[in-house]
Amino acid sequence: MKERSVLLTAVPGIPLVRKGDDLGKIIVASCKQHRITIKDHDIVVIAQKVVSKAEGATVNLSSVTPSAKAIELAEMTGRDARLCQVYLDESSEVLSVKGRMVITRHRLGFECSGAGVDRSNISTHEEERVVLLPRDPDRSAQIVRSTIGKAAGVNVAVIISDSFGRHDRDGSIGVAIGIAGIGHLEMRDQTDLFGNPASVRIALVDEVAAAASIVMGQADESLPVVIVRGVEHNLVDDASLKNILIEGGNQT
Repeated sequence: MKERSVLLTAVPGIPLVRKGDDLGKIIVASCKQHRITIKDHDIVVIAQKVVSKAEGATVNLSSVTPSAKAIELAEMTGRDARLCQVYLDESSEVLSVKGRMVITRHRLGFECSGAGVDRSNISTHEEERVVLLPRDPDRSAQIVRSTIGKAAGVNVAVIISDSFGRHDRDGSIGVAIGIAGIGHLEMRDQTDLFGNPASVRIALVDEVAAAASIVMGQADESLPVVIVRGVEHNLVDDASLKNILIEGGNQT
Protein backbone atom coordinates (compact mmCIF):
# COMPACT_ATOMS: atom_id res chain seq x y z
CA MET A 1 0.00 0.00 0.00
CA LYS A 2 1.29 3.44 -0.90
CA GLU A 3 2.22 5.53 2.14
CA ARG A 4 0.44 8.86 2.46
CA SER A 5 1.29 11.72 4.77
CA VAL A 6 0.54 15.40 5.11
CA LEU A 7 2.84 17.96 6.71
CA LEU A 8 1.45 21.09 8.36
CA THR A 9 3.98 23.75 9.39
CA ALA A 10 2.99 26.90 11.25
CA VAL A 11 5.04 29.92 10.21
CA PRO A 12 6.40 31.68 13.33
CA GLY A 13 7.34 35.32 13.54
CA ILE A 14 4.35 36.82 11.72
CA PRO A 15 4.16 40.34 13.23
CA LEU A 16 0.97 42.08 14.33
CA VAL A 17 -0.60 43.01 11.02
CA ARG A 18 -1.75 46.55 10.35
CA LYS A 19 -3.77 48.16 7.58
CA GLY A 20 -1.79 48.38 4.36
CA ASP A 21 0.67 45.58 5.18
CA ASP A 22 1.63 43.25 2.32
CA LEU A 23 0.80 39.79 3.65
CA GLY A 24 2.51 37.92 0.85
CA LYS A 25 5.82 39.66 1.49
CA ILE A 26 5.45 39.20 5.26
CA ILE A 27 4.88 35.45 4.82
CA VAL A 28 7.88 34.99 2.53
CA ALA A 29 10.12 37.03 4.86
CA SER A 30 9.03 35.07 7.94
CA CYS A 31 9.64 31.78 6.15
CA LYS A 32 13.14 32.86 5.14
CA GLN A 33 13.90 34.08 8.67
CA HIS A 34 12.91 30.73 10.17
CA ARG A 35 14.37 28.60 7.35
CA ILE A 36 11.03 27.32 6.12
CA THR A 37 11.09 26.53 2.42
CA ILE A 38 7.92 27.14 0.40
CA LYS A 39 7.70 24.64 -2.44
CA ASP A 40 5.63 24.24 -5.59
CA HIS A 41 2.21 22.73 -4.86
CA ASP A 42 2.25 23.77 -1.19
CA ILE A 43 -0.99 25.18 0.16
CA VAL A 44 -0.65 28.37 2.22
CA VAL A 45 -3.51 28.70 4.69
CA ILE A 46 -4.00 32.16 6.18
CA ALA A 47 -6.28 33.11 9.06
CA GLN A 48 -8.98 35.56 8.02
CA LYS A 49 -8.18 37.93 10.90
CA VAL A 50 -4.80 39.02 9.53
CA VAL A 51 -6.21 39.42 6.01
CA SER A 52 -9.01 41.65 7.28
CA LYS A 53 -6.61 43.74 9.37
CA ALA A 54 -4.28 44.25 6.41
CA GLU A 55 -7.24 45.37 4.30
CA GLY A 56 -8.73 47.61 6.98
CA ALA A 57 -11.96 45.58 7.21
CA THR A 58 -12.84 46.80 10.68
CA VAL A 59 -15.57 48.86 12.32
CA ASN A 60 -15.43 51.00 15.46
CA LEU A 61 -18.51 50.30 17.58
CA SER A 62 -18.55 53.91 18.77
CA SER A 63 -19.66 54.87 15.25
CA VAL A 64 -22.57 52.38 15.19
CA THR A 65 -26.17 53.33 16.01
CA PRO A 66 -28.28 50.23 16.74
CA SER A 67 -31.66 49.81 15.09
CA ALA A 68 -34.78 48.51 16.79
CA LYS A 69 -34.02 45.04 15.38
CA ALA A 70 -30.49 45.16 16.75
CA ILE A 71 -31.76 46.20 20.17
CA GLU A 72 -34.22 43.30 20.15
CA LEU A 73 -31.43 40.90 19.19
CA ALA A 74 -29.26 42.31 21.98
CA GLU A 75 -32.01 41.72 24.52
CA MET A 76 -32.35 38.10 23.34
CA THR A 77 -28.62 37.37 23.52
CA GLY A 78 -27.24 39.74 26.14
CA ARG A 79 -24.81 41.15 23.61
CA ASP A 80 -23.92 44.77 22.85
CA ALA A 81 -26.67 46.23 20.66
CA ARG A 82 -24.05 47.96 18.51
CA LEU A 83 -22.37 44.62 17.88
CA CYS A 84 -25.74 43.13 16.94
CA GLN A 85 -26.18 45.94 14.44
CA VAL A 86 -22.88 45.01 12.81
CA TYR A 87 -24.12 41.41 12.60
CA LEU A 88 -27.20 42.66 10.76
CA ASP A 89 -25.21 44.98 8.50
CA GLU A 90 -22.90 42.14 7.46
CA SER A 91 -25.66 39.56 6.93
CA SER A 92 -28.44 38.84 4.49
CA GLU A 93 -30.47 37.09 7.20
CA VAL A 94 -30.44 35.81 10.77
CA LEU A 95 -30.94 32.03 10.66
CA SER A 96 -31.26 31.23 14.35
CA VAL A 97 -30.39 32.33 17.88
CA LYS A 98 -28.93 29.86 20.43
CA GLY A 99 -28.33 31.56 23.76
CA ARG A 100 -25.68 34.19 23.02
CA MET A 101 -24.92 32.72 19.59
CA VAL A 102 -26.44 34.40 16.54
CA ILE A 103 -26.25 32.24 13.42
CA THR A 104 -26.39 34.30 10.24
CA ARG A 105 -26.08 34.01 6.50
CA HIS A 106 -23.29 36.40 5.66
CA ARG A 107 -23.72 38.77 2.71
CA LEU A 108 -21.14 36.63 0.85
CA GLY A 109 -23.27 33.52 1.40
CA PHE A 110 -21.48 31.85 4.30
CA GLU A 111 -23.49 30.38 7.15
CA CYS A 112 -21.67 31.34 10.34
CA SER A 113 -22.04 32.74 13.83
CA GLY A 114 -22.17 36.50 14.25
CA ALA A 115 -21.62 37.20 10.54
CA GLY A 116 -17.97 36.34 11.03
CA VAL A 117 -17.50 39.49 13.14
CA ASP A 118 -14.64 39.03 15.60
CA ARG A 119 -13.48 40.85 18.74
CA SER A 120 -10.63 38.51 19.72
CA ASN A 121 -6.98 39.56 19.58
CA ILE A 122 -7.83 43.25 19.53
CA SER A 123 -5.50 45.41 21.63
CA THR A 124 -6.89 47.21 24.68
CA HIS A 125 -6.74 50.63 23.04
CA GLU A 126 -8.84 49.23 20.17
CA GLU A 127 -11.42 47.40 22.29
CA GLU A 128 -14.30 49.23 20.58
CA ARG A 129 -13.13 47.95 17.19
CA VAL A 130 -14.36 44.72 15.59
CA VAL A 131 -12.97 42.84 12.61
CA LEU A 132 -15.17 41.91 9.64
CA LEU A 133 -14.66 39.32 6.94
CA PRO A 134 -12.72 40.56 3.90
CA ARG A 135 -14.89 42.25 1.27
CA ASP A 136 -13.72 39.82 -1.43
CA PRO A 137 -11.85 36.84 0.09
CA ASP A 138 -11.12 35.19 -3.26
CA ARG A 139 -9.45 38.34 -4.54
CA SER A 140 -7.49 38.60 -1.28
CA ALA A 141 -6.25 35.03 -1.76
CA GLN A 142 -5.31 35.74 -5.38
CA ILE A 143 -3.24 38.78 -4.40
CA VAL A 144 -1.31 36.87 -1.72
CA ARG A 145 -0.75 33.94 -4.09
CA SER A 146 0.63 36.26 -6.76
CA THR A 147 2.96 38.00 -4.31
CA ILE A 148 4.31 34.74 -2.89
CA GLY A 149 4.81 33.40 -6.41
CA LYS A 150 6.83 36.42 -7.47
CA ALA A 151 8.84 36.72 -4.24
CA ALA A 152 9.64 33.03 -3.74
CA GLY A 153 9.47 31.79 -7.34
CA VAL A 154 6.97 29.06 -6.54
CA ASN A 155 3.49 28.06 -7.65
CA VAL A 156 1.36 27.63 -4.53
CA ALA A 157 -2.31 27.58 -3.64
CA VAL A 158 -3.76 29.90 -1.03
CA ILE A 159 -6.71 29.35 1.31
CA ILE A 160 -8.10 32.04 3.58
CA SER A 161 -9.74 30.33 6.54
CA ASP A 162 -11.99 31.28 9.40
CA SER A 163 -13.58 29.47 12.35
CA PHE A 164 -17.34 29.25 11.92
CA GLY A 165 -19.99 28.21 14.41
CA ARG A 166 -23.01 26.33 13.07
CA HIS A 167 -26.61 26.01 14.21
CA ASP A 168 -26.48 22.20 14.15
CA ARG A 169 -23.29 21.73 16.17
CA ASP A 170 -21.68 23.14 19.30
CA GLY A 171 -18.26 24.70 18.81
CA SER A 172 -16.56 26.04 15.70
CA ILE A 173 -14.59 24.57 12.83
CA GLY A 174 -12.12 25.98 10.34
CA VAL A 175 -13.56 26.54 6.86
CA ALA A 176 -12.32 28.14 3.65
CA ILE A 177 -13.77 31.56 2.82
CA GLY A 178 -11.38 32.48 0.00
CA ILE A 179 -9.23 30.43 -2.37
CA ALA A 180 -6.69 30.84 -5.14
CA GLY A 181 -4.95 28.23 -7.24
CA ILE A 182 -6.87 25.24 -5.87
CA GLY A 183 -10.15 23.63 -6.84
CA HIS A 184 -12.70 23.68 -4.03
CA LEU A 185 -13.81 20.08 -4.71
CA GLU A 186 -11.81 16.90 -5.08
CA MET A 187 -13.80 14.65 -7.44
CA ARG A 188 -12.82 11.10 -8.25
CA ASP A 189 -14.51 8.07 -9.80
CA GLN A 190 -13.26 5.08 -7.85
CA THR A 191 -14.28 1.68 -6.58
CA ASP A 192 -14.77 0.72 -2.96
CA LEU A 193 -13.12 -2.23 -1.18
CA PHE A 194 -15.56 -4.62 -2.85
CA GLY A 195 -15.18 -3.27 -6.38
CA ASN A 196 -18.39 -1.25 -6.36
CA PRO A 197 -18.39 2.12 -8.19
CA ALA A 198 -17.84 5.07 -5.87
CA SER A 199 -18.13 8.68 -6.95
CA VAL A 200 -16.12 10.77 -4.50
CA ARG A 201 -16.78 14.48 -3.91
CA ILE A 202 -14.68 15.95 -1.12
CA ALA A 203 -14.87 19.56 0.09
CA LEU A 204 -11.09 19.65 -0.05
CA VAL A 205 -10.45 23.29 0.78
CA ASP A 206 -12.58 23.04 3.93
CA GLU A 207 -10.78 19.90 5.06
CA VAL A 208 -7.42 21.62 4.60
CA ALA A 209 -8.67 24.73 6.43
CA ALA A 210 -9.92 22.64 9.35
CA ALA A 211 -6.60 20.80 9.63
CA ALA A 212 -4.63 24.05 9.53
CA SER A 213 -6.91 25.55 12.17
CA ILE A 214 -5.73 22.93 14.68
CA VAL A 215 -2.15 24.10 14.20
CA MET A 216 -3.03 27.82 14.22
CA GLY A 217 -4.91 27.71 17.54
CA GLN A 218 -7.59 30.18 18.58
CA ALA A 219 -6.03 32.45 21.21
CA ASP A 220 -2.48 33.74 21.83
CA GLU A 221 -0.56 31.31 19.62
CA SER A 222 0.29 34.02 17.05
CA LEU A 223 0.42 31.46 14.23
CA PRO A 224 -1.95 32.78 11.56
CA VAL A 225 -0.17 31.13 8.62
CA VAL A 226 0.27 27.40 8.02
CA ILE A 227 2.10 25.74 5.11
CA VAL A 228 0.39 22.48 4.10
CA ARG A 229 2.38 19.96 2.08
CA GLY A 230 1.37 16.59 0.66
CA VAL A 231 -2.29 17.23 -0.14
CA GLU A 232 -3.07 16.24 -3.71
CA HIS A 233 -5.11 18.95 -5.39
CA ASN A 234 -5.99 20.32 -8.78
CA LEU A 235 -4.30 23.53 -9.88
CA VAL A 236 -7.09 25.94 -10.83
CA ASP A 237 -5.86 29.44 -11.67
CA ASP A 238 -9.35 30.97 -11.68
CA ALA A 239 -10.56 29.15 -8.55
CA SER A 240 -13.33 30.88 -6.62
CA LEU A 241 -15.97 30.18 -3.99
CA LYS A 242 -18.24 32.99 -5.19
CA ASN A 243 -20.42 31.06 -7.63
CA ILE A 244 -20.72 28.10 -5.29
CA LEU A 245 -22.03 30.31 -2.50
CA ILE A 246 -24.36 32.35 -4.69
CA GLU A 247 -25.86 29.35 -6.48
CA GLY A 248 -26.04 26.75 -3.76
CA GLY A 249 -25.50 28.27 -0.35
CA ASN A 250 -22.48 27.20 1.70
CA GLN A 251 -21.74 23.96 -0.09
CA THR A 252 -17.96 24.18 -0.32
